[in-house]
Amino acid sequence: MQIQKFPTSEILAQSVADYIYNVVKQKPDATLVLTSGDTPKRAYQLLAAQAKATDFSNCVIIGLDEWVGIGPENEGSCQYIVKENLLKPLGISTKNYTFFNGLADNLQNECQRIDNLITERGGLDFIIVGVGLNGHIGLNEPGYGFDNYCHVTELADITIEVGQKYFKSATPLIQGITIGLKHLLEAKTAMLMASGERKTEIIRQTVSAEISSEVPSTVFQLHKNGLIWLDEAAGSLT
Repeated sequence: MQIQKFPTSEILAQSVADYIYNVVKQKPDATLVLTSGDTPKRAYQLLAAQAKATDFSNCVIIGLDEWVGIGPENEGSCQYIVKENLLKPLGISTKNYTFFNGLADNLQNECQRIDNLITERGGLDFIIVGVGLNGHIGLNEPGYGFDNYCHVTELADITIEVGQKYFKSATPLIQGITIGLKHLLEAKTAMLMASGERKTEIIRQTVSAEISSEVPSTVFQLHKNGLIWLDEAAGSLT
């Protein structure tokens, strides 16, 4: 686990954009898992501004997670955020990316589909995640073990509450479907990106608390090439 701090959230976002760009430049057929949410949005916008569509023409991008029951055209969906801020601006072909279908009739089949894709691709070259206030990674909530591949989770109350900010009106959120922490541990490189004072305490726990599924983000202490990239506000206790 390597911790790196950046003076501002903008510099952090640019550095993350540069890192992702270089991952694909060094391995054009890389397999990437990308998170959604407010934290990486600026990094995706900066990456879209500097990269060429041809740079990503041979890679495969997989969405980290999705709200169960939410369709891809909903502005609060995880897929919508990544597509609008990165994939569409870059003109990336639909054959180069996939997301969980939160409306699928059989969610277990959906998990198996993504598991199979990752296996066929020889594992993940890079995964970027954020971190919830309760330490969740993707939608791996506290109490879900580190030995899961893709799976369906019951959402914690804090996740449901915070998740409302992505929607224009109150939206029922009960379950999530997510890349599991075993995929993260097996990825060649895993990056956690966090910014802002609200993340200060959970980042402190992430890097110094006892490794436990009760704080899922402590999984980064086990990763041989885990990167924790923070702005000064998020890293002030670290």
